[in-house]
Amino acid sequence: MKPASKFSRSLAGLALSGLALALGPGAAGAQALPDPIKLVVGYPPGGTADAVARVYADKLRAELGVGVVVDNRAGAGGQVAAQGFVRGPKDGSTLLVANNHMLSTLPLTVKTVTYDPVKDFAPVAPIAKFEHILAVGKNTPAKSLDEYIALVRRQPEVYGLYGIPAPGSAPQFIGYSIAKKNGLKMTAVPYRGGAPLLSDLLGGHVPAAVDAIGTITEYVAKGEVKVLGVTGPQRLDILKDVPTFVELGYGNLNASGWMGVFAPVGTDPAVIERLNQAFNKVSAMPDIAKAIVPIGFAPHAGSPKDLGDIVKNDLDTWGPIIRESGYVAE
Repeated sequence: MKPASKFSRSLAGLALSGLALALGPGAAGAQALPDPIKLVVGYPPGGTADAVARVYADKLRAELGVGVVVDNRAGAGGQVAAQGFVRGPKDGSTLLVANNHMLSTLPLTVKTVTYDPVKDFAPVAPIAKFEHILAVGKNTPAKSLDEYIALVRRQPEVYGLYGIPAPGSAPQFIGYSIAKKNGLKMTAVPYRGGAPLLSDLLGGHVPAAVDAIGTITEYVAKGEVKVLGVTGPQRLDILKDVPTFVELGYGNLNASGWMGVFAPVGTDPAVIERLNQAFNKVSAMPDIAKAIVPIGFAPHAGSPKDLGDIVKNDLDTWGPIIRESGYVAE
């Protein structure tokens, strides 16, 4: 057999190039992505942030054709992960799965935060959102926010205590906003996470709590907890009878909690675009909703600009509230 001529080899090369173009940018650039890709999570394994990241990682492996692993770097409410990430590689091999606490609340409340939430992170895609609620235990005789406010007004030393999952978190400032609007004395009681807070709410050790919705709906159905208000622009399907804070007259409590994926600043825009398309495709998969809705999240998708706008809007929403509260992290 005669060796292929230069002309025939050129034709073959053109044919392969044409095939790659026909298959689209995903196929043509599949080998350009690092393998594996790390999803850095600023919280320990077993938590809800970790759970959401792992569900996405599982689906992304097939979608991107490379390994995708979760790298837990817990510490200081996500601050450790975020600060270390800023100095990371800019080749798409390391992505940060961040939430509103890491990129809005911490920079507004903690002086030791060294990163700029807007300038130091390149948005890739929003992946999930969640809401915060004000709930009372079965020993707190209130069926509405107005009834709860009346209780606090009468006995602030008893009913004015509200549990929060961590000091300086968004729930603390939701409680502050409610107290400020009504001229009440309310005191935040910090816990080390949502699990012990929920346990004390169920046990009657704290009369009220403000936290992410999490798994509380199962206790609502049992009558052990009553939810009086929820953040966000509209009522939740899983809590249709619970009004939003906006409906109740608290227009500054409309911001949802969120999770999003970021790359280091300087990452190739083409890589960011490819990753954005992959995350958006995965977020629409039924298995994602099936896995994260029961733990209080809803799948979310959007462009890098959408995620950047979410961060900026969060800072604009919580900045004035936090400054007005005078809160300073200890």
